[in-house]
Amino acid sequence: MIVMENKVYPTIKNSILLCLLYLGIIIGLSIIIVIIQELFNFSDDSIINGIINILERIIVFGIVILVGFKKTKRNFNEVFKLNKVPAFLWIAIIVFMIGFVIVTSETDNLFNYILPKPETFRHTYDTLINKQMFIIPIISLGIIPPITEELFFRGLILDGLKNNYSKRKAIIISALLFGIIHLNPWQAYGAFIMGLISAWICIETNSILLSIYMHFFNNTLYTITLKYNELIPIKGFNSNFVTPVIFQPLWFDLSGLAILIIGTIMLIKGIKRLKQTGIQVSDTKALPE
Repeated sequence: MIVMENKVYPTIKNSILLCLLYLGIIIGLSIIIVIIQELFNFSDDSIINGIINILERIIVFGIVILVGFKKTKRNFNEVFKLNKVPAFLWIAIIVFMIGFVIVTSETDNLFNYILPKPETFRHTYDTLINKQMFIIPIISLGIIPPITEELFFRGLILDGLKNNYSKRKAIIISALLFGIIHLNPWQAYGAFIMGLISAWICIETNSILLSIYMHFFNNTLYTITLKYNELIPIKGFNSNFVTPVIFQPLWFDLSGLAILIIGTIMLIKGIKRLKQTGIQVSDTKALPE
């Protein structure tokens, strides 16, 4: 007699269904919002429209996270892992992210050079960042996504996947879903890369806090530099809305790569130190391939 092993929720199938639920809700809610905007004649740059967009992000992910969490039938911190992280890892991740944003800014330029963004995409971000009161894009891009998306992908989904499959498969699948959910290639490839790194860090540290910070650092700096590009007067830095594409100076790219390498070494050594001291080590052993 073969005994069927109970799977921890969510599996790959469950994760895909949760992402489809997210897409279904956001499509339906977007239609409702468009109707409201037309009925009340809200302009794209009105603060009411900005608040509506913030609420939309919270509601959509809030529903999906709540539905998924209820199905896990587990304690909150077992799933979302808001565990403390030692100071040496915070220092490592700060160094890592400084190099990461420099390097990814240039890869964004290269990607936009090969596959230019459509005008509608540019218009959407220009309206959100440059025509709204600045607190709106900071909240809607810099604060809400790092919390909601990390709770969903590096919390709910990654927790289920790493309990059902190998660590490698859990990291790759969760990162793929994170990339695909953005629904456009200009964000998907970067989200996939960040998803890989964030998922690995979450598993190794048994905490979601560093991935939330990474997401916050990336999105907030991106938003600030697009709004106030004179703050970092480096040609080509976060200028992927510019046509024709402007590339960063070689010295800046090399500096970013060097900082990224240093940050990566610090991060790897920090995680080894974390395991040696036994602080917040992973509580779940990944299944073999």
